[in-house]
Amino acid sequence: MKNVFYLLIAVLLVACGGSNSNSIYEKTISESLLKGSSASDLNFKIIELNEQGKITVADSIAFLTDEFRKDKELIVKRIELAKEMTSDLRANTKLKSEVDKYDDDIVVMNNRIDSLKNLTPDNLQGYESRSADDALAVIVRCKYSLTIGGKAVEETFDFYLSPDGKKLYGKKRI
Repeated sequence: MKNVFYLLIAVLLVACGGSNSNSIYEKTISESLLKGSSASDLNFKIIELNEQGKITVADSIAFLTDEFRKDKELIVKRIELAKEMTSDLRANTKLKSEVDKYDDDIVVMNNRIDSLKNLTPDNLQGYESRSADDALAVIVRCKYSLTIGGKAVEETFDFYLSPDGKKLYGKKRI
């Protein structure tokens, strides 16, 4: 009987003393929101805390590649517009030297457009050795309340935390 009692106490200590991810998330989020104030000063309470998902290497590569493509398309469109304007100017000029200058400019712009269209993303360094499923961040949705200037406020944010939950990367209001 005595051994069962000790075993029960040991199990309770391990269960209560073990750190789970929610307590780590709570600590990181609380520290970032309170920034030196105490939870009791602001009557801070976490109402709801849920892990929404993870951002993986594959997600990051897809995002960076899409942003690169958008930026590249914008630059190509600007060069194409400049080429159109140069062609219009060339059509309205009569001097051979200006026609030659506009022709040279159009060739340079065509080369730049071709070069940009064939350009691949160069901002993916560091991902070569990583698995596509590696987690880069955890998204945690947190609904909390606090009192600011005597007024109670309830807010919900998605917090972007390191995979271990100990570092805050950013937050976004929901």
